[in-house]
Amino acid sequence: MKHIELIQLLYQHRDIIDKAFMGESFDDLPKELVKDVPIFQKVAKKYELSEAYFEFANTMLKRVDANYRFGDYNEEIKLLIELKEIYQETTDKTILARMKSAVKTLYKKIEQRDTLINSRINDIVNDNELSIELIIKEAQDIDDRIGELIIAHSENLKILGTELRGLENSFDEILVDIRLDLIPLTQNIHTYNEKLSDFILRTQKRKRENKQLMAIANKIIKEQDHELKAMLLSNHQLYLHTFKENKRGLVKSFPEPYELKRESFLELLVKSLEIKRVEKKAIVSKPYEKSQDVIFKSINIKRIEKDICNSKPQNIFEYILSHDEIQKFKPENQEKIYAFKTYLTIVQNYRDNVVLESNYLNNVKVAKWI
Repeated sequence: MKHIELIQLLYQHRDIIDKAFMGESFDDLPKELVKDVPIFQKVAKKYELSEAYFEFANTMLKRVDANYRFGDYNEEIKLLIELKEIYQETTDKTILARMKSAVKTLYKKIEQRDTLINSRINDIVNDNELSIELIIKEAQDIDDRIGELIIAHSENLKILGTELRGLENSFDEILVDIRLDLIPLTQNIHTYNEKLSDFILRTQKRKRENKQLMAIANKIIKEQDHELKAMLLSNHQLYLHTFKENKRGLVKSFPEPYELKRESFLELLVKSLEIKRVEKKAIVSKPYEKSQDVIFKSINIKRIEKDICNSKPQNIFEYILSHDEIQKFKPENQEKIYAFKTYLTIVQNYRDNVVLESNYLNNVKVAKWI
């Protein structure tokens, strides 16, 4: 079957395939969906969509299954190293062609993994059906896996940048282009790690707060609410904002036992939340704050690009970091962040004028202008 015929087959049976994608199973199907092309599989006497089709559809729709495990692609890297050794022994151009294809396929997989990680994190963050305990567990599992991927990704970048180079000029050009394309994906995986870690902390805090609320609710239901009622009946101190140091109001007092028995907790809570009419002469607490000027800073990237073209620095990142357009962020200790973002932009926009070295300085790949 040709590819165009496969497309026509999918379109012809689109309603059946869509129902199966939504979870429906079938007792019988046209043979072209089972034998000619294995779009369906028989499971427990029922026909269901094959895993191959689910993987294809989820990839195109940028979805990811909850049980999907993100690959580190170490096996692909090992294959490239083996092919390199074979090529060095035989100088067979067919092996080199396989290496070019394998490197391109590896990049596609890494780019697809980036999309799937982002989708999975969004699914976890926006999930309102799972329990908090399960959400935290899944988030921690993904966070741990991302930590492993960061280490593997760093090692793979070194291999692509050093060990595989030097076989042939056209292959080296492919490696350089792919390494440049991997720069934003490298930044993304660190961003995903920070985003997920922050979400885990916030969710754990929400879990603790929910536990405290449940404890309070149980006390109210079981009428073990003497402490809560005492809190509502107590007179708390009132602090007023004044131009000079001053404190006025009532000192907190504890209610008598008969006061606790007189009204239920819910009645006291309603009273405490009741909106009361404010008298004209009533003292209103108004905090005063001195207004501050807001200073907006921006980077003139065109100026930096022009200076780089004129200076042709041997280390683009260090040059950008010392530029006065970046140094104006030094008072806030933000100069390295903006320097790195500018470095990524310039390296991406001026690939033909940039050579990436094999060494690092201050955890940033050394790039020089040519």
